Amino acid sequence: MRRKTQYRLLVPLCVSLCQGTLLNSAAPQETAAGKIIEETVHSAALEANLLGDSPDRRVTIYLPAGYENSTSRYPVVYLLHGYPDTDQIWIGGVDYKPAIPAIMDRATAAGKIRPMIIVMPNGMNKLGGSFYTNSVTTGNWEDFVTQDLVMYIDGKYRTLAKPSGRGILGHSMGGYGAIKLAMKHPDIYSAVYAMSACCMEQGEDPLSLGTAWDKTLGFKSMDDVAAALKFIHDCDWQKSECSATYDSLYSLAVSAAWSPNPHRPPFFANFPVQRLEGKLVIIESVRASWRANDPVAMVRQYRSNLSKLRAIVLDIGKQDTDNLTGVRDLDRALTGNGIRHEYEEYKGEHGNKVPEHIETKALPFFSLVLE
Repeated sequence: MRRKTQYRLLVPLCVSLCQGTLLNSAAPQETAAGKIIEETVHSAALEANLLGDSPDRRVTIYLPAGYENSTSRYPVVYLLHGYPDTDQIWIGGVDYKPAIPAIMDRATAAGKIRPMIIVMPNGMNKLGGSFYTNSVTTGNWEDFVTQDLVMYIDGKYRTLAKPSGRGILGHSMGGYGAIKLAMKHPDIYSAVYAMSACCMEQGEDPLSLGTAWDKTLGFKSMDDVAAALKFIHDCDWQKSECSATYDSLYSLAVSAAWSPNPHRPPFFANFPVQRLEGKLVIIESVRASWRANDPVAMVRQYRSNLSKLRAIVLDIGKQDTDNLTGVRDLDRALTGNGIRHEYEEYKGEHGNKVPEHIETKALPFFSLVLE
């Protein structure tokens, strides 16, 4: 409990000082470079998934500068990407995409954070994203991230192989995964930072996705889905059809993760809505499955687990209109259940502050609270 209190007092100060130093340095400093490694990790948890996705998953790993010449053990941050991206979004550094290697090298060399290992699994599947959830359709992604992957990393690299040495961080779908997995597995992670998390209470009102359901219900084959995924990856996001196609794919992927049905090919999923007499209506039995995966609804069930975490941080932009209400409700649910945490709303959209917040807030947070 002392470490939690210490975090509440020190992290805002640390973040402020980090931001000031990074912005006001008189001259650039030479930085030692960490190393990026791409591994293929076989997961027993993902075998025999009904989508036919490979259980051999790419994982991108950042090792801090000096790792190869040291005998030290390092804390690990598991970093989860959003929908419909891959682990490579953390490497490129274009648009809102953070360049994790450069951020880590710069912040470590400047003394803003301790050397840490960053593990970035590829959560993409044939429907665009796993939502880091156990499902007979998509595979047991929760088990892959919390068991198979952690075991592999601890077995191969010099980690602090205990909960106090592990944190989990994510954005959007990854923010959902981070808070959900930390909530369920305080025996694996001791701290969580969820950035602009999606899906906090999607089961409450699946009709909020509106007419996107028409396209979802209209998908007939995996070829239809592949074409739609290509369309949004190449899309001009000023056009409304981009968002509509994204929402339809999101609805399909979430259905496969949260309400799988092995008897409904080709997507092996139940949808929480159907169209009857020209109107979309909710199927209550399926909505119940979605609600069971809503973090806001899960807080009371996992209150004891949440109280074991060293620190919890949520942040979101005030202009992130799709997700703001859900994250606010999660903040209220945590507060109402006596779970100590930090919550910040800032001027920004869904992704435009991600690189800045990873560098000046999330990484200093983990550097402080992990052993």
